[in-house]
Amino acid sequence: MMTIQTSRFGEVEVSEDTLLTFPSGLVGFPAIQQFVVLDVAEDCHYQWLQAICEPDLAMVIVDVHFIDTEFRAQISDEGLTELGMTETDPVLIMAVVTIPSGRPDQATANLRAPLVVNLRTRKGKQLI
Repeated sequence: MMTIQTSRFGEVEVSEDTLLTFPSGLVGFPAIQQFVVLDVAEDCHYQWLQAICEPDLAMVIVDVHFIDTEFRAQISDEGLTELGMTETDPVLIMAVVTIPSGRPDQATANLRAPLVVNLRTRKGKQLI
């Protein structure tokens, strides 16, 4: 276990085997590569993608299949190699949610740049 500092949740203990690595970073944050997914509550459909080394960097995420059960991501051969993907690997596809200040009813999920994670290798990539 390791302890990380977050601006929203204070100190949080996370298991090192739950860390996600985005070798290319995320849009706007190319140098930040390690994140962890934090649950809000058991019955909640959204989660937080929290940067390990940046306490202020956390994004609301949601499984894209909660929004669109037919969603399919197009991953290039280069992307598959970067993720170490095989045909049998479990995959998680998430969308970053933007919530306008004071207007949660106008939240949007970015399905044009989903986050794809190979759950076996714990590597992820943001598809543009």
